[in-house]
Amino acid sequence: MREARVEEALGLLVCPCAVIGAKRGEVHDLTTVAWVTQESMDPPQITVALHPGRYVLELIRQAGEFVLSLLAHDQEEIAGFCGSHSGRDTDKIKALGIELEPSKEVHTPRLKRALANLECRVAGEYTSGDHVIVVGRVVAANTDPDLKPLLFYRYRITPWR
Repeated sequence: MREARVEEALGLLVCPCAVIGAKRGEVHDLTTVAWVTQESMDPPQITVALHPGRYVLELIRQAGEFVLSLLAHDQEEIAGFCGSHSGRDTDKIKALGIELEPSKEVHTPRLKRALANLECRVAGEYTSGDHVIVVGRVVAANTDPDLKPLLFYRYRITPWR
């Protein structure tokens, strides 16, 4: 073992690469997130860290719900594009031709093809450091067991190998 910079050690945390989406009226936005984790089993809840300037955070606050879509190993383009463009200026869904389908329990549509979709109602929100932590109670989910995950490792998007 050797001493390391804190950022270097934190970069070794392996996180799922996902997009979080929210829809309010006809406005629907997705943004890439990697700081995601389950935080409770009963009730089933997840936490997502979002920069306070993200447009999707405004929509989540207005809608009171969101869908977290865990991306598959071959969806790097979605992760890169949704993380580098603002929904204030770009319709990311239209630009990428992302196929959506109705969610089971929330108004926000889910990705038609994803490793998993977690439909969530907002259970809480907390400011922590330079991010906002959104807690979502998972009310429905679907998965595709044939897909492999897209990961965030060493601060890079990395397909499962």
